[in-house]
Amino acid sequence: MLRTRAIPLAKSIARPVQQSQRRGYAAGGAGGGSNLPLALGLAGIAGLAGYVYMDRSSRAAASANANEYADRAKDAAGQAKGYVNERASAAHANTNEFIGRAKDAVEDAADKAKGFVHERTAAASANLNEAIGRDPSASSTGDDVKNKAQAAGAAVSANTNEAVSEAKDAVKNAKDTVTGPFDQEKKATGEAGAGVVQALVKNNWVDFKLEKVEPYNHNTNIYTFSFPDPNATAGGQTASALLVKASDAQSCLDDKGKPVIRPYTPISPQDQRGTMQLMVKVYENGKMSQHINHLKPGETLSFKGPIAKYVYKPNEFAHGFAIGGGSGITPMYQMITHSLELPGDNTKWTLMFANVTEKDILLKERWDKLAKQHPDRFQVVYSLDKPPYFWRGEKGYITKDMIQKYIPQSNAKDVKFFVCGPPGQYAAVCGPKDGMKQGEIKGALGELGYDNDHVFKF
Repeated sequence: MLRTRAIPLAKSIARPVQQSQRRGYAAGGAGGGSNLPLALGLAGIAGLAGYVYMDRSSRAAASANANEYADRAKDAAGQAKGYVNERASAAHANTNEFIGRAKDAVEDAADKAKGFVHERTAAASANLNEAIGRDPSASSTGDDVKNKAQAAGAAVSANTNEAVSEAKDAVKNAKDTVTGPFDQEKKATGEAGAGVVQALVKNNWVDFKLEKVEPYNHNTNIYTFSFPDPNATAGGQTASALLVKASDAQSCLDDKGKPVIRPYTPISPQDQRGTMQLMVKVYENGKMSQHINHLKPGETLSFKGPIAKYVYKPNEFAHGFAIGGGSGITPMYQMITHSLELPGDNTKWTLMFANVTEKDILLKERWDKLAKQHPDRFQVVYSLDKPPYFWRGEKGYITKDMIQKYIPQSNAKDVKFFVCGPPGQYAAVCGPKDGMKQGEIKGALGELGYDNDHVFKF
């Protein structure tokens, strides 16, 4: 349906201008020779005035035609919107083609309208100069006619530009109507919207440039990397990770002489354009964290992905319970912030975050801010191995009793647990993963009666 309507639309938009171009216009110069200069001058001015009158009429017609094709473009946009509402998914690709053809037709008609106005203005100016050359006494009258002609041309040009602008807006609105439902669906999972370039490539390594390094605490930094395309996004679903290796693979090798590859989870939104941020905890014997720590702004790092870890869906469960430790907090941050910012998502969250000291709590100021902004949906619980004297939070490792204390009793069965941290925390809270598989649920959550349907291990 869209293919059969798109081509007639383009023709109908361009037809008024083509018809205007095919119309004949009598030259406005003087007639044959005469022995009476005054008669010659008057005849020239009369001819010129007649020409300008006809020319102004043609410009008014061009303006009306420009407005007409703007209205037709709006009607076409409305037709596209109605069609999309009826069959959005099936018509997506064809509708984009329709919008493209309509936009091309509008721009082509606009160019022709402007060219027509300029052509007729130039012709009027040439005829005016010819008349003045034949009779200098007609100069003052000619100047008046010329000024009126230029004013008329300017008015037509302004009307044409306005009509073109309205037509382009109509096309844009139609495109937004087409892509809107798809963008909203992708926003719920964190995917890039229609027409957005994804900087990451799932099966190939790409280099991103390090722009700046922001020290966070005594052993952790935030690194900002820029994409080659400033309008691109990292892309991927919530929650996703990416793989990292040295741009010069031989500069970061493991004990077997193979390039070191490590997974990281960005802390920046997946739809952020142009850049992304990684929070990296630097370990004394961590080959990749040490390599990243020695990078300087302007140097590059290789990335591949994104790799979907867990596909988050709004309102899939009533309460999300995230248990993290150390740098394992980054996937929790990506998922919780996405959920809290997502329109229509009512999922409530509890974050239980274990660290050695208060200085080790990553993103604490952001967690505290989220708790204040969303008091009905998010609470954060900190637990420290070495708390300060006046510490009011939890103390020690995360235990069964500590978890049970914060589980919402009203909907204890509709809770989804997410765990990410060091091996010791996995063993104590939910049991280790079985390679790439989730593995049996053991530890505190197993003792509380939760199974794999209620627990996810990052």
